[in-house]
Amino acid sequence: MKRKMQITFILAAMVIASTSTNAEIVFDNGEPTSYADGEDMRNWLQADDFMLNQDVMLTGGHFWTFEDNVPIWDGTLEYFIFADASGIPGSLISGGDGQGVQKDITDITPDGYGYEYSFEFETPVSLVANNLYWFGLHMASDYSGLSDVFLWASNISGFGSTSFESEGGTLDNWTDSGMHRAFYLEGIPEPATIFLLGIGGLALRAS
Repeated sequence: MKRKMQITFILAAMVIASTSTNAEIVFDNGEPTSYADGEDMRNWLQADDFMLNQDVMLTGGHFWTFEDNVPIWDGTLEYFIFADASGIPGSLISGGDGQGVQKDITDITPDGYGYEYSFEFETPVSLVANNLYWFGLHMASDYSGLSDVFLWASNISGFGSTSFESEGGTLDNWTDSGMHRAFYLEGIPEPATIFLLGIGGLALRAS
């Protein structure tokens, strides 16, 4: 029994290591084509749709912002994966606080700074191919009506529907922003994780 527990822990470590070292871009909505058409990420929860061409364990994301030239971010990065509900974000599938967040400056203007962020999911989530999902972001510890500039940059030729937003993050008041958002998602194609689980199963039987 002790040996089986050890093998189980080793298997779990293999899967976790796989998600951090072998992740690849599995959906790309494009880099920013405009900062001026960005949407507020602090008083609103922003979400844009995506679809995968294979079953994937989703592990992280990457996106671009335009922010006030005075630092205002409080360090909060909340992410959300929603099911689709007739063309708007529906039930919440997964979400959490972004891990290992990296923030790099990409542009400097008199009105503010452009940044790109990358992060890993708190818990990887398995999604199936050819289903419509929504990727959501919120970049503050609350929805207190902050007026400073903190915008999710836009892309004019993104996938599917334009993005939607929920004021106050209530999830019952989605409105169309009229623009796509600039982001991409990373993950592990499911056969890779299934392979690791298969190895673990063989090891357990052998023990």
